[in-house]
Amino acid sequence: MADSDIIDWEQMYVLIDELGLRGYEMQHFEVCKNLWKTKVGKTGQADTLQGELLREVEKLRGEAMDNGNRNWDDNFAFFCDNIKQTLADSKLFDAKRLDNLSRLLDFVKECGEYAGSYAAGEISDDEVDPARFAYVDDDLYDYICDAVAEFAINDPDDIPYQKKDFIYR
Repeated sequence: MADSDIIDWEQMYVLIDELGLRGYEMQHFEVCKNLWKTKVGKTGQADTLQGELLREVEKLRGEAMDNGNRNWDDNFAFFCDNIKQTLADSKLFDAKRLDNLSRLLDFVKECGEYAGSYAAGEISDDEVDPARFAYVDDDLYDYICDAVAEFAINDPDDIPYQKKDFIYR
């Protein structure tokens, strides 16, 4: 194998290391577990915003870890944008935390769109960089889940979620 054929997996961690999040461990696991049990149904979108945000993060995590973002589509892109916008609109987080969350969600989306472009044949096998397909460690997703948990803790009353007709994931 030539040196040019070696995949630089460390490039996947550049942003995570820059933000100091490599190895991040979830702080609000019990809150997320309770949200999942009480606010996320077995199928489909959640009835509450708190539950839907958590469901969307876990859909992003599952697509990356289980499928390498091979099935990336507009639903996943919407999840990134919806989580980012909802957390920003909450005014709950300081500028640094919001910037971290925004950059992480943009990174997840960028990885997904790259994988989607490859799956659509827009990137050839000779040009592809598999390290750009998906972020597959828990730290990034756990950090976002903690923000969702803090959002839920800050507003424990159910916030109704208007289900979107175009979402099928």
